[in-house]
Amino acid sequence: MKGLMIQRFVLSIAMTYMLAFSLQSIANALIPEVVVPQELKLRTSRTVREVDTVPVAAKDDIAISEIMYATDASATPQWIELHNRSPRKVSLEGWEVKIENHSEDRSVLATKLTFTLGAKILDAGQVLLLVTEQGDNSGVGKAKGDLRVDSIVILKNLIGGTPGYRLLSHTAFKITLMAPTTAKTAHKMPSDIAGNLGTIPEWELPLVEGERSSIVREYKGNDTSDGARVNGWELAAEESTQYIRGITYYGHLSDHGTPGYRETDPLPVELSHFRPARRGKSTEFRLARELVREKPTGVITITWTTQSEINNAGFFIRRSKRRSGKFFNVINAAMVLGAGTINEEQSYTYTDTTAEPNVVYYYQLECVSVDGTRRILTRFTRLKGRVGNYSLFEEAPFWWKDFKR
Repeated sequence: MKGLMIQRFVLSIAMTYMLAFSLQSIANALIPEVVVPQELKLRTSRTVREVDTVPVAAKDDIAISEIMYATDASATPQWIELHNRSPRKVSLEGWEVKIENHSEDRSVLATKLTFTLGAKILDAGQVLLLVTEQGDNSGVGKAKGDLRVDSIVILKNLIGGTPGYRLLSHTAFKITLMAPTTAKTAHKMPSDIAGNLGTIPEWELPLVEGERSSIVREYKGNDTSDGARVNGWELAAEESTQYIRGITYYGHLSDHGTPGYRETDPLPVELSHFRPARRGKSTEFRLARELVREKPTGVITITWTTQSEINNAGFFIRRSKRRSGKFFNVINAAMVLGAGTINEEQSYTYTDTTAEPNVVYYYQLECVSVDGTRRILTRFTRLKGRVGNYSLFEEAPFWWKDFKR
């Protein structure tokens, strides 16, 4: 009897479970299937873009590193180079660039202009070139013949402008970078300022007379100098030995500039002086800090001074009758020996006895490391006019008196 009661109890429990399961199945059959629309699936499971994972550059991450404001009459592009000096990859989304030009300069697109950069991604140490419009360029890195697409912003597509328009005044301009703020109501503060407009004391933009010119920011490590002071910049054509790595240009082959990169390797040679000078009557030149007077010899004396050298085997002098880098040839058969590795000032001289009269010459200085690596230290230095003593003329030209001064 007891066993029969146990069997009925177990059977009742089983029937209860079966009934509950059946009711749940019926309930599930009455609930329609929820189908996630394709659009919603894309929103919830989309691939995360790089721009979503890269932080926006902080206030001190980005600096104005070089400016091509051009000085010739051609309608070649101007450009502004921005440098990510931080040790990380950053985005420029929301960064503003404000341009102010001399109020009386009517050749520019606008006296005041502000535009916002898009979500450009810069690797650590990478630069971004803001160019007025598309132009010929020498190429940088693997993309030889063309600057990296991600290193260029064509401003004409962003702000408009007719072909050949000028963004920057040749007389005075001011460029202000402003980083985005975290709060929408917060007042934006300048992150970097460059240019000579409104500065105290006032200073003139350095120029390569009659030719295109760019100015390069002075750097000490990753610390920039004051971009609103004249000593914060140097002409790429004359002093920027640490940035020149062959002929680099954007706009025209004869550009004086180094768009698209900044040199970060230790310098093999830090050059402080390079000058070709004629030896003529009463000519004076400075060698090893002593003023020397030379008798007329009809040759060209080239002097240069280094502040430091690293594994420097020596120097070659390159000369050309044309400005283009491909026309320069080495003129000294024997290399002028360098000082190896030294942190003291060294002075050198070379005499060019093969120059022709009445010819415009361009000179370059090339250094050679002990491992055979060769590097151009100067863009070029121009030496024009007659070489030698004017007594060879039947009658001295009208310009010779002034030319000799």
